[in-house]
Amino acid sequence: MQRQTAIAVGVALLLVLAGCSTSTYQSSSADESTANDASTIRVSGSGSADAEPNQAIVRVAVVATAPDAATARRQLAENTSRMRSALEDIGIEDDEITTVRYDIYQDRVPPREEDDEPRIQYRASHDFQITVSDPDRTGEIIDTAVQNGATEINDVSFTLSTDRQRELESRARQAAMADARSKARALAGAANLTVTGVKVIRTAESGSPRPADERYATATAAPAPTEVAGSDLDSGPVTVTTTVQVVYRAGPANRSATGTPT
Repeated sequence: MQRQTAIAVGVALLLVLAGCSTSTYQSSSADESTANDASTIRVSGSGSADAEPNQAIVRVAVVATAPDAATARRQLAENTSRMRSALEDIGIEDDEITTVRYDIYQDRVPPREEDDEPRIQYRASHDFQITVSDPDRTGEIIDTAVQNGATEINDVSFTLSTDRQRELESRARQAAMADARSKARALAGAANLTVTGVKVIRTAESGSPRPADERYATATAAPAPTEVAGSDLDSGPVTVTTTVQVVYRAGPANRSATGTPT
């Protein structure tokens, strides 16, 4: 009986020791994981890419005024039809012209004499956006629109097609990641650490394409003595920018890297 009791006590003691050993190991692993997670470097990187624009957006308006709304609407429709037909004749497809705004409203014209009543007229307007796949034709399209019913040129912008913009965004992101890597390695070296990998990457939304310099401004050629000058527009490069936030893992400089930072 005493021997059985000793054996039981011995087994119980082994189980207690085993439990302590397991608990100590898990605690050690947790401490190591926490230590590794604490060795991080957080940086931001920015990058940009530019290219010549391969698309232009021209915003024009056709406006008609008349003493009554019906007449204003009819004149507007006639001028709009004439403008669209002329643009079609020079190769602008119907789906490249979209309506931005259409309205007819009453407009009170101030009287010329103090005692006169204000004059009532109706103003009808139809605003269009014309997408030009060849920026070099922008001036030709403006001239054609104005000569055939358009009364206002509201805006001209040189930009990128969707595919070209995605291409520039990819190049900008690569440049931003290279900038982040350079910063992380410099900070790690100053702290006697080495970059061992990437923990988190966050990307900021790419900026809208924008002109890279002042050549974006439009210019009109001086008229020659015997001819009417056309619109001459000059566009500079378009730039896309992006930003990334990256958290890198880092370890002691004398320990071999376990991974290659991306």
